[in-house]
Amino acid sequence: MEEQHDLAKWLAGEMKQSELEAFKRSADFETYRKIKDLSAQMKVSDFDTQKMYQNVVERKKKKKVVRLQDLWFSKIAAVLLVALGIVFLVRPYVPTTEYASAGEKNTFLLPDNSEIVLNSDSEINYKKWNWDNERSLELDGEAFFKVAKGEKFTVNTPLGQVTVVGTQFNIKSRGKNFEVECYEGKVKVTFDKKSIFLTKGQNIAVQNNTKIEAIPLTDSQPTWLGNEIKFNNNSLAEVVEELERQYNITIENTVDSNESFTGTLPLKNLDAALQIISKTHHLTYKKATNQRIILTKE
Repeated sequence: MEEQHDLAKWLAGEMKQSELEAFKRSADFETYRKIKDLSAQMKVSDFDTQKMYQNVVERKKKKKVVRLQDLWFSKIAAVLLVALGIVFLVRPYVPTTEYASAGEKNTFLLPDNSEIVLNSDSEINYKKWNWDNERSLELDGEAFFKVAKGEKFTVNTPLGQVTVVGTQFNIKSRGKNFEVECYEGKVKVTFDKKSIFLTKGQNIAVQNNTKIEAIPLTDSQPTWLGNEIKFNNNSLAEVVEELERQYNITIENTVDSNESFTGTLPLKNLDAALQIISKTHHLTYKKATNQRIILTKE
């Protein structure tokens, strides 16, 4: 999305010098430059109003006024055609974005038929048009990957990188938390200039650039795919944030958010999830509206 924004600013000539220098160093700049140069050659010829007038006189054998506003409309139409041409030329080179809104999930296929399931409030960007040459994705949020056999690509997140070959795995990158779970095959995880290999049943969790102990995997896939979510010594603040994301609601929490929670919550029954949290932490909850929940101490 940021790349699209930069392209728009460059085409409009609104980039600062520092931004322009950085944009020129990007991998796609040369392609964008060629497209822009091509469009610049598509000039609209100037109108010879006098010649047009004489042609009308000779053809009709009578005097006729050519309205200036008609000429302007013609010029505007020509300019719009050029602009549309630029859009159609550039559009195929804009990264493809897949997104799952809060309270929803999104399943889609990559060009190599690898399957990805995006969890709520998550986004993936990749270059579909250049997939054979640049097999990489940008992930913000959480996603489960079922990679086609023999296919290889890299998933980049703000906190770490995962390289895969024909495997099934889950990546969660939210805020300062980075987690990778391998359900089949083998993945290479890189974070803080360190690399580690995970095989089936192994996982890794990083918080604030520090590796923390992770529970060995016992399930065949992430629990959120089965409409449940597991927490392992997570803060109440993290639990509340995840419920807000999964149910697309707002929770006003007036209690100590540093208290920890370990357990499983349903993703299709909000009342049941709130009751579990309430009993565990001796809380009460009230529905101010269907989209707004208030948590308080008993």
